[in-house]
Amino acid sequence: MDLEVLVNQHYQELNENDLQIISYVMKHKNKCQTMPIVELAKKTLTSKSSIVRLAKKLGFSGFSEFKYSLKNGSEQLQINEEQVSFSSMQSVDSQATLKLFNQTDLSPILKEIHAAKRIFCYGTGWGQRDVLSDFRRNFVPLEKFFILLSAQRELQMAAASTITEDDLLIVLSLSGDIQEVKDEMNMLKLKGIPILSITNLRNNNLASMATHNLYFQATPIVLNGEDIFSFLSLFQVTDSLFRAYLDYYQQNKIERQEH
Repeated sequence: MDLEVLVNQHYQELNENDLQIISYVMKHKNKCQTMPIVELAKKTLTSKSSIVRLAKKLGFSGFSEFKYSLKNGSEQLQINEEQVSFSSMQSVDSQATLKLFNQTDLSPILKEIHAAKRIFCYGTGWGQRDVLSDFRRNFVPLEKFFILLSAQRELQMAAASTITEDDLLIVLSLSGDIQEVKDEMNMLKLKGIPILSITNLRNNNLASMATHNLYFQATPIVLNGEDIFSFLSLFQVTDSLFRAYLDYYQQNKIERQEH
């Protein structure tokens, strides 16, 4: 699994030394693929035992497996970077998004959706809100009616008094940079509100604050100095989640009928 995903999943378990090591590794992935553990400890001003503990926190058996994952991830990135055609980038993003989705243990997410009394949705931009609107529409036949928060002020009001631990908040963001609603997200986290983040694959604030994470890959196309993003991958991951929940819903329906 990609290092960024693992860091987001285990962010709350990481201490200052761990983050210092990760920061160095993120900036020097190629060098770290062959770097001995003693040298990495020296570069990060930590110790061999600290690096081994970090590797185990992230789910690896030890430092060797951690290094192997860096090499594997780098090879995948190199393949992606060789795609010079904008048309071929669509296929690369789609395949990467599917891979990320299939790597995720969906059971806790599906249970959360099923058990939630209310489901609130917030997108950090108009495009993200369009994706969530389509996602919400799919659930209507299942008698699940999502509440789409269409502005920052609505999220602020919901965070202050409306959302409870029995609800679920789904937040969709391209970058995971949520500085404008950071206070609201901190409040929701402190209140124990279940949060599902859906973000681009990278180490980001939103994913580290959420209870559950889903990722997509959306590679920007640079035109006249501006990053242009396709929202196809966002629709893909939300559609995949809906289909997975539909399977879960049908299975639960069958089990209820049998009992």
